[in-house]
Parts: sequence; C-alpha cells; structure tokens
Amino acid sequence: MPTPFAGELHWTNRRPKPEHLAYLGVIGIEVITADGVIKTDPNGLVIASSQSAWKKWRPINGCASVCSGEPAVLYRTHEAEIALTPDELRRLSLRALTPQEFGAICDAVGATWDLHDDFYDPDTGEALQPGVDVPGGPPALSF
Repeated sequence: MPTPFAGELHWTNRRPKPEHLAYLGVIGIEVITADGVIKTDPNGLVIASSQSAWKKWRPINGCASVCSGEPAVLYRTHEAEIALTPDELRRLSLRALTPQEFGAICDAVGATWDLHDDFYDPDTGEALQPGVDVPGGPPALSF
C-alpha cells in the first residue's frame, strides 16, 4: 500500500498518519493473521516476539511481505499498515531487520517509529540496537 510518505528514510513526528488507522492511538498495534486480529501494544509485541507466540501467527492467504514477497501477516499501527512475514515482524519488533528489509519497508510506507534513527542508520539501514541476531550480521549484544 503506497503512501505519501513512501520512500522516506528518516522518521518524523510530522509523518502523515492514515485516518483509517487513527483508532489505534499512539501505542495501539494490531497483528492480523489468518486466525484473526491480535490487539497489543509495543511491549506486548516484544514479549510475543521474544517468546514463541509469534510462531503461531499464520499468514493471510494472498498477502505478501513487502520485504520478501513471502506469505505475510499485516502489522498495523497509527502510522502504517505493513505486510510482513511472522519472522520479519518479530525482528521488526526486536529492532533486528536487515538493511534490505529496512529499505523495503521505507520504500513501501516510509520510515515509521519502529525504524527511526535510534534503531537504524537511515543511510545504511543497519540495525543499531538489535535484540536478536540480524540475518547475515554480527551477533546481537546480550546483557
């Protein structure tokens, strides 16, 4: 779903917000799967992504990831609706996308809060604070 902000690599709080997603408010998140809608918030999504709950997110028939073209679920925030595979969504929530995935999401909908420059270098797409290993990248720091 191209948006007026598509292609933007730098997040801004003045980013245009789709009116049809305003009901989510600033922290509301929906994950739409083949089995229904999961309503959560950023912390709940991180918990689901850190545990095994994300493995139960079945892709929607006919829905393809903006990153890989693989079967996808829909991730909705007040800023955008993005089709991602369950693993891509898991890694988005844990700040561990590849530079190619960062670029694909920015090309599709523009940089969202999840992609702002505290988490990703806008020039390279490199994950700056990955919570899990980035595919093809160095191991994530663990504390």
